Amino acid sequence: MNVLRQLHKTITRDRWEIGFVEGGIDAVMQEEHIKINWLRHHDKNCWFADPFVLDVTESEIVVLVEEFQYVNKKGRIAELIVDRNTYELKETNILLESDTHFSFPAICREGGRVFIYPENWQSGRLSLYEYKGRGERLEFVKVLCDESMADAVMTDRFYKKPLLFSTKNDAKLRIYSYDANYDKFFFSKELNFGKSTARNAGAFFEYNGEIFRPAQVGGDCYGKSVEIQKVEEDSGGGFCFEPYKTLLSNHPSLRTGMHTLNSYKGVTVIDVHGWEHPRIVGLLTMIKNSALGKFIKQKYKG
Repeated sequence: MNVLRQLHKTITRDRWEIGFVEGGIDAVMQEEHIKINWLRHHDKNCWFADPFVLDVTESEIVVLVEEFQYVNKKGRIAELIVDRNTYELKETNILLESDTHFSFPAICREGGRVFIYPENWQSGRLSLYEYKGRGERLEFVKVLCDESMADAVMTDRFYKKPLLFSTKNDAKLRIYSYDANYDKFFFSKELNFGKSTARNAGAFFEYNGEIFRPAQVGGDCYGKSVEIQKVEEDSGGGFCFEPYKTLLSNHPSLRTGMHTLNSYKGVTVIDVHGWEHPRIVGLLTMIKNSALGKFIKQKYKG
């Protein structure tokens, strides 16, 4: 039975991939159906998700991602060097890893320096690292907040002060304010969305003079789609998040989810979710929901 369970787990394992939007953020905001150039790589032992564009040149796109290895079942932060013309993966560099899971390598830039603050929920805190150059390990700088948080995003776009947005519940967006005396962020308020659209799906961005936020849509499954929200300050010091557009995966086979969108230097990157063997998963789902599947499940319980 253990062998069958392991076989079932292997053939039904999920997979994430990343892609680059033709036309960049203009296409995202204006077109009904966006076209994607999918990353071309041949590594079946891992997948890539949570992409952030680190740099763009005439010939290359440099992306920071969560690289998830099937063998050890945890993520680490990787730097992908991608050919800008063919979207072929040229080089993978591991920049940060430990005994715990890393993901969502959010980027901030200040005075010519580049910093990364990835999610590391199990550590119980959010930490800041400095990017030291291609292929070099990230260097720890300081702790930003003494709390576990999911997919945190910093910004100074609102109320002329640094703010940190994160979630512990996908229906509630938590806002943290920076305290210069302690050089850290502390919890300020929580906004209840009433549905699973509070979690960040990438960094805030400006388009046609207005501020937008990519948000993850959850509910019946994790990372089902990305909702672009228009964000406005209100007179009481709060925020208004108005749905603008929803994006779904249009990958040929990975069609069950999409949960990250980021742009930099005219390049927009997304990720999508699906199954390693979608047809087998579909067949097994049909059997599971059939009378035969229900009979087998009841028989096994008994």
